[in-house]
Amino acid sequence: MSKWFGQTFRKLHKLYVSPQWANDQGARFDPAQYAESLEAAAVDCLELYCKDHHGACYYPCSLGLPHPRNILGELLPELQKRDIRLIAYISVCFDNYALGIHPEWRMVNYLGDPYKLRPFYMASICSPYTEFVLKQIDELAANYAVDGFWLDIIPLARDVQQDLWMIAPHPIPDYSLYAQKIYEAETGEKLPVNPTEAEADHIFEFMTAKVDDFLNQAYAVIRGHLPDAVITYNAAGAPGDPIDSADLISIEGHAPEYARQSFNARWAKTRGKPFEILTAGALPRMELGGGWNGFDQKPLAFLGVENAIALAHGGSMVFGQAPFANGATDPAQFAGLAQVFQPARALEDWLTEPTGVSDIGLIMAPKPRSASKLWGSALDGAEAFHDALIDEHLQYDIIQLDRDLAGYELIILPDQAALSEAELSALRGYARGGGKLLASGCSSLWDENGERRADFGLAEVFGVTYQRAAGCEFLYLRLLETNLKTQVTALPILIDQIPLQVELRGAEVIGEFLLPESGRSEATTILWGDAAPDESSVLPGIVRHQYGEGACVYVAAPLRSRGMPNAWVKRLMAVLAADLVAQPVLTTDAPPGVELVLNQQERRYVLHLINRYRGMVDAPSFKSNSPSLRDIEIALDLSKLQLDNVSRVYLAPDTSLDFSLQDGRLKMTLPVLDSHAVLVVE
Repeated sequence: MSKWFGQTFRKLHKLYVSPQWANDQGARFDPAQYAESLEAAAVDCLELYCKDHHGACYYPCSLGLPHPRNILGELLPELQKRDIRLIAYISVCFDNYALGIHPEWRMVNYLGDPYKLRPFYMASICSPYTEFVLKQIDELAANYAVDGFWLDIIPLARDVQQDLWMIAPHPIPDYSLYAQKIYEAETGEKLPVNPTEAEADHIFEFMTAKVDDFLNQAYAVIRGHLPDAVITYNAAGAPGDPIDSADLISIEGHAPEYARQSFNARWAKTRGKPFEILTAGALPRMELGGGWNGFDQKPLAFLGVENAIALAHGGSMVFGQAPFANGATDPAQFAGLAQVFQPARALEDWLTEPTGVSDIGLIMAPKPRSASKLWGSALDGAEAFHDALIDEHLQYDIIQLDRDLAGYELIILPDQAALSEAELSALRGYARGGGKLLASGCSSLWDENGERRADFGLAEVFGVTYQRAAGCEFLYLRLLETNLKTQVTALPILIDQIPLQVELRGAEVIGEFLLPESGRSEATTILWGDAAPDESSVLPGIVRHQYGEGACVYVAAPLRSRGMPNAWVKRLMAVLAADLVAQPVLTTDAPPGVELVLNQQERRYVLHLINRYRGMVDAPSFKSNSPSLRDIEIALDLSKLQLDNVSRVYLAPDTSLDFSLQDGRLKMTLPVLDSHAVLVVE
């Protein structure tokens, strides 16, 4: 059904939005010209707005705000002539037209105030609005042979503290009259006004079940007419998605957060579904996104870096494109897209169905439904290690614990608090059999249902037992081992997280925590800074423990790497990981701003190099000043590759490269790296 999606890599998300107040609605929309422009730009799939947040429908519909033109009906045959697929976008819970006519359908708080995100109200999934939008979907699917549906604004994740923006939270609780009545009918109790923690958990499950029910109804409606349609929704398959029922993984990720886009792609790569990362084609208007309906397209260098990140993991970077409200589109937009998509078309043979070649398994085991309070910290912990590993050029997969761990030299468990007994057993067996484990923070302190354990589930592996939270907002870390002090720093490192107090049970301390002399307050500040370390208040910070044939290094605090204040912490994470990988599959002298991704594709190896310096926002690259890197040296450990011999090394599609075999390693030099290079070993 969705196989074609994973074999095409040139997709556009067309935000056709033409509200009633706009001049000349649809007057300048030319479907043939638009389709020709897409074809010339090498676009192979278009995700088209068929209903927007205003409630406007761009196809004839018995419900919803009508548009003067049948945009879908006019454009679809033109695309089909050119073998360009079309996925129909439907805004679900943002619908100002329907929610203006029926304010009782809005999601509200206990005072009756509607939930609103900037200009748009959100519909209650418990209200008759669902019948309204299902009818709209039914009429589209019945009359237009589209290739798929993309459903937006599906309330999914629990609203928890998190750094990684990729999913719309579900405000809890929804106190609409419909939600209250259904809750009471199903539970026999009133919807609590001030829910306890346990009640909040129950309410989240209740709300999530209603969303799940709606999605299943939508799938049935669509497949009743189009059984082979690809169906997905915004944030489908993201780490915080508690339902994960779509055909495609679909996650937003925006420049200049290139490392975050890479995290999304690496997460999706091992999930067994085709995936897309969606980014605005225009310059963003918010820190972590926006620009979806902007007309000032990003510079080519930015688009090129983003596209390369998704391609390196076998996915699609889907760019948003906004025509003017009258339907016209600036030709310069297509010219820019062509310069991104045409080179990608030449690389497609080397992009499909890649398997990562990795020394490290980075565990991302969120339980966004059963342990919904904890998914945010699990996500932030994994992203922090991801950022550090990219800079160090260590090869790793982001995986869950249902996977065979034996092929990895190191497993990293970054603040993965909620783990089941089966997951704990897999980790114990891995370490006992000789594997190396690097863990941090609250890993294994909760079970898969979000219930606190009395001790770490992996206490015997860590070599420590949990006592309590250390009772301070921050503290200092002093590294004790000479190797760590040399590679990281001999200075005290400020850890700006709430640490854990642990008691040794066989582990060796290699880094100690120094509590501050006082907490943070205006009365205790040292000018603008924090209180100094108290040499008399010392706790185990980093410990090493032998377990069976393997070993574990545990850090008794969450680790975060974002921004300059965490520069030493980020370096520490990279060094701890590198020291536990004796012989990495890949080594290079490339600088940290180059991302290297090594994949296997049948009996050949494909190495992507992405120059993220070209996407620097504060020093943007244009044609005359784009930073290219020269003479990057790369070595691959042949003992870790399934190749009997190396017959050829080349840059895809067909530029040969010299190579040598020395001491069991394949050595190559990449003469020039502009934005993206694909190096192939056969």
